[in-house]
Amino acid sequence: MRTVSAVEPAPAAPPKSFAFTPPPHPARGRRITVRSAVMAFVAADLAAVILITLGVAWLVSRSASAGAVRDARDLTVAEGRAAVWPLLTDGVVRGDPAALAALDEVVKTRVLSDRLVRVKIWSADGTIVYSDEARLIGQHFGFDKEDAKALTSGIPEAGVSNLAAPENLYERDFKKLLQVYDGLRTRSGQPVLFEAYIKFSSVTADSHRAFVSVLPAMLAGLLLLFLAQVPLAWAMARRIEAGQVEEQRLLQRAINSADVERRHIAADLHDGPVQALAGTALSLTAAAEHANAAGLADIATTVSGAAGELRQGIRDLRTLIVAIAPPRLHDEGLAVALQDLVSPLRARGVETSLTVPDRLDLPREVEALAYRTAQEAIRNIGRHASTARRVTVTVAQLDGRLQLEIVDDGPGFSPGTVNARNAQGHVGLHLLGELAGDAGGRLDVHSDGHTGTRLRLELPIP
Repeated sequence: MRTVSAVEPAPAAPPKSFAFTPPPHPARGRRITVRSAVMAFVAADLAAVILITLGVAWLVSRSASAGAVRDARDLTVAEGRAAVWPLLTDGVVRGDPAALAALDEVVKTRVLSDRLVRVKIWSADGTIVYSDEARLIGQHFGFDKEDAKALTSGIPEAGVSNLAAPENLYERDFKKLLQVYDGLRTRSGQPVLFEAYIKFSSVTADSHRAFVSVLPAMLAGLLLLFLAQVPLAWAMARRIEAGQVEEQRLLQRAINSADVERRHIAADLHDGPVQALAGTALSLTAAAEHANAAGLADIATTVSGAAGELRQGIRDLRTLIVAIAPPRLHDEGLAVALQDLVSPLRARGVETSLTVPDRLDLPREVEALAYRTAQEAIRNIGRHASTARRVTVTVAQLDGRLQLEIVDDGPGFSPGTVNARNAQGHVGLHLLGELAGDAGGRLDVHSDGHTGTRLRLELPIP
């Protein structure tokens, strides 16, 4: 472990009250693979198919039940009209024994069955004039709205029977019945109400058969739709992945081009203006010496001062060259490059501490991002934390991750400060946060707005 300290610093208390985490760029982030995209689509599509199946099954079931009720009504009405109506005489309404006996014979042999279990015929005043249950004959119960409507309109009706009603006393053992009404007339034209009771289990069985007959075709159609979409999803995911690969290639090419261009600019500055200015500074120094030897002290002082200012400008240019393209980052490692970064702070009298592991083998992209982050942080300290007296830089490698932490005791910052600087175009931390997120890491900045700032970068090491 290498520790470089200008003055041994006291431990800095970590500020906690304000945390700023630059988010990853929404258009980038974790790369989508074909497999993951197709699996996500299949899961979503399968869930949609299941929901559609349940919904359609419910609708088909309701439709099948309604159809079974209609079929039972129509069949019962047809049977009743065919078998009962020819025997509906005025004698049945008057209670004539012979007419009732003839009707009873037909009802019990041709109408009643395992599914149709009760028949009642009502007169217009609500009296039961005939039933296969003889104890009901002659009893008066009156009509409810449905009965009266069927009697007067002649339109058949059907519904679940209310077995709690007094007239249904002898049907309660059947638990649940479908009640069918049909308004008829005797041969002389007297209105009567034909009423038949059907076991609801037979209606349910008919509904189930209808539902089962439709279900395979429905499931087959949904399955074919599902299977037809999977190849389309696979093709779309392949195109998306190819686009991501191309985007990554272009981004990497742009980064590489930027690095190359920065090195070219740094080389041009070093070999051109810096060398020329250095030569000029030497000439001015020599001129100052000649002027001083010739007794021209004022001129010598002026020229010597200009030479000093020029040398300071050269130093500033060389610092800028290092910032643009640090020549020793990948050649001599992150530790040496970080020492170059903190050296201007030391020159200003700021207590600095740099701790870097002795053996730190990092990929170039991780090393470059860590350096850029440290560069931005130290640059911000120099620009916006002029009162800072202590800066600590710590690098650690733990569990396959690189950790960089930079702490200063300057004035810190607040959310309003961050928003204001972003509005002015200062988005260095945001861009670094995006890069860290793209690399699978994170960048956090903590400050309480009064007593310092702590920046922490974590990056995975491939």
